[in-house]
Amino acid sequence: MKVKNNNLIKILVAILVLIPFSSCSDWLDITPSGKVVVTEYWKNESDVEAMLMTCYRSMVEDDYVKQLILFGELRSDNLSLRATTDESILDIYNVNLLPTNGYSRWDRFYDVINFCNTVLYYAPQVKDANFSTKKLQAKMAEALTLRALNYFYLVRVFGEVPYVTDASVSDLQDYEVPKSSENVILDNLEKDLLQAEDWALISYGSEVLNKGRVTKNAIRALLADIYLWRSKYNECITYSDKIINDTDNPLLLVEPEEQPYRSIFYEKNSSESIFELQFSASNTTLNKAISDYYGDGLFPGIFVAPKYLCEDPNVFTNIPKLTDTRRKDYITEVKSTDNLYFIKKYVAASRMEYTSGTNVVSLYSYRNSSTWPANWIIYRLSDIMLMKAEALTQKGELSPALKIVNTTYMRSNPSLNPTDTLKLTDYSTKKSMEELVLLERQRELIFEGKRWFDLMRIARRDGNTNRLIDKVLTKFADGGGEASSKLIDMNGLYFPINKYELDANTKLIQNPFYTSTGK
Repeated sequence: MKVKNNNLIKILVAILVLIPFSSCSDWLDITPSGKVVVTEYWKNESDVEAMLMTCYRSMVEDDYVKQLILFGELRSDNLSLRATTDESILDIYNVNLLPTNGYSRWDRFYDVINFCNTVLYYAPQVKDANFSTKKLQAKMAEALTLRALNYFYLVRVFGEVPYVTDASVSDLQDYEVPKSSENVILDNLEKDLLQAEDWALISYGSEVLNKGRVTKNAIRALLADIYLWRSKYNECITYSDKIINDTDNPLLLVEPEEQPYRSIFYEKNSSESIFELQFSASNTTLNKAISDYYGDGLFPGIFVAPKYLCEDPNVFTNIPKLTDTRRKDYITEVKSTDNLYFIKKYVAASRMEYTSGTNVVSLYSYRNSSTWPANWIIYRLSDIMLMKAEALTQKGELSPALKIVNTTYMRSNPSLNPTDTLKLTDYSTKKSMEELVLLERQRELIFEGKRWFDLMRIARRDGNTNRLIDKVLTKFADGGGEASSKLIDMNGLYFPINKYELDANTKLIQNPFYTSTGK
């Protein structure tokens, strides 16, 4: 864990709360007036709000979002490489992970965690007549949730990590912390989130704030995700239903006639959005991750869609022609001159179709990423619905699981007749329904940082990596034999702890796979 000493932390905190947050939205542009030091800082509600905004602000840094994409997509079967000179990215793609890989650094996540810990320590000490207990609890709920979200990423990526909840307030504090087990960390996250759910706001009074800040439904979404990861299926269903059936601040799937792609990914903060990282044109250095990786319309990114994903009729089904708008909205319909399929999700503004001879061709318009950058979506309603479908499937409740899948599937196949829904007779076993839900999550959430974690859940349930390997290898033209050999070991699904972190913290122990293989 990247923590040097208390004085450095105080200086870093002071600097961050004093500089303007040239960020993503006006609600993030909150700074205290005048020059202060940390010991004089926590006097009123605005001080708490400013530091809380630092927590959010740290999650819209370019490197942070890049790691979300790398961690959630690159090792999966969703991405291929077009061209890059970045050896660290090449190594992740080829499952050649080393402790020296720069993207195995976890400091971005611990930065957020440290800021959250600071809010949770100092906020209750603020003596401000206008800062009520209810307001305090709401802000603490946000800090608890952002901290939990970052720990959940760390646990899924690294397995065991240092679990720190103390703010850096004493020079006597020991900053060398050993790893905690996954169960210990997740038990604590569940406890924190249940408290946060009780304290959090339902609504902030505007769509941007409701989607860009932690609400009760954002907390419920994170809880449902953690419960699914831990195979707590009843709890996952309960918390999914709290979101799906919410009447206080209801969420609605964007209907086909409302242009789901444009509403969700271009216009942003849609009716089905639960929590997304907010980007605006106020700081163009913060929104390069998506354009670097996926493209910006003028130029493709370094990642492309694998050939199998685009041409296998069993993925985006041809019955007898391609009807799934997600295939057309998210990926180019035809191969480029260099035989690659470019990603359009997050990149395009909208898509129109026209007929050329006997062919139906898509015409894309593109966002201007410097004036209207994409938000990065953490949770949206269709994700939660399909979490519930996965949990129902594991409980053997196949019919209600299929009903959910059909909801997202038919939304994306509006030209089909109502009788063309997916049939239970074709998915009558738990295994076949599990595969269908996994496939529908891939179709719906592709390129959103979800796929690798979906595959990991499959492997964790199976107790082996066979199915994960079968799916991942489909993207390798050479069969991916070397990648296969490194993914056989369950411990190989996790990232190594970076050498920098091991050198800085003598109590850390390298993850088992990278110790046993001499990495």
